[in-house]
Amino acid sequence: MEHKQFREIGENFLIFLSVEKNLSHNTLQAYNQDLKNFFEFLAANRISYKYIKAKNLLDFIIFLKRKNFSSTTIARNISAIRGLYRYLASKGDISPSVLNLFESPKIERKIPSVIGKQDVDKIISTKISKRDDVHKRNLAILGLLVTTGLRISELAGLKKTDINLKENWIRVTGKGKKERIVFFPQEITPFVEHCMNGPGQFIFGTKTGKPMSRQNIWKIVHKAGKTAGLQINLKPHMLRHTFATRLLEAGMDIRVIQELLGHKSISTTKIYTQVTTTQLKTVHKKFHPRA
Repeated sequence: MEHKQFREIGENFLIFLSVEKNLSHNTLQAYNQDLKNFFEFLAANRISYKYIKAKNLLDFIIFLKRKNFSSTTIARNISAIRGLYRYLASKGDISPSVLNLFESPKIERKIPSVIGKQDVDKIISTKISKRDDVHKRNLAILGLLVTTGLRISELAGLKKTDINLKENWIRVTGKGKKERIVFFPQEITPFVEHCMNGPGQFIFGTKTGKPMSRQNIWKIVHKAGKTAGLQINLKPHMLRHTFATRLLEAGMDIRVIQELLGHKSISTTKIYTQVTTTQLKTVHKKFHPRA
């Protein structure tokens, strides 16, 4: 589609907003710039406005992020585009089904918080006593969260039969009862093996054999962050975000990362493309945050 057609669509929409919605001059100016951003993106990627897909919207958000736009400005851009498409649908220029794309909360998903490699080292690199059972358990928990990207609920539900210590892999049952295999590095194997000797069927179980609560795991992670001197409120999901981001930075295919994280949709995984800053060249055996 030519730039002239883009311009005509934008101008007609702004006239509609001025007459029908009685928007202020400043608001119209802001919307005009938002539309220019969108049309620039469509033109650069040779995308037809009539056949836009959810992936295109996610890519557009990444496009805006690379321009260093704030979250507020990006939200306004999405709002402007949503209004444009409602206008086009009312005129019969596009299929009304396109409007469904704007109903998904993933369009304006918050960018994940991650921590640096040095902070990861501070969290799980420490000297411990051979008799320090609790500390060994905590290092197993922290090590697995950092190097496998497990959800906190998945970690809490791990059973001893899910672990293969010889080959360093775990069978994980995620959302929707979907199973996947994840790997962990040899360096945390001794701590995981130590937890296998506890009571009950769960790796991280209580004295009564029940799985450790998510609240207790959260407390362990939070305390580890404070002990390491991190200037943030460390949460389990930050370690999952960090795991995914490091893999993407290392060049791993995003669909492989999708499988490792247990994401149903690739669009969920694509959020991590917004926080990567470098492209490192490593071999597969080093594809984890401790590499």
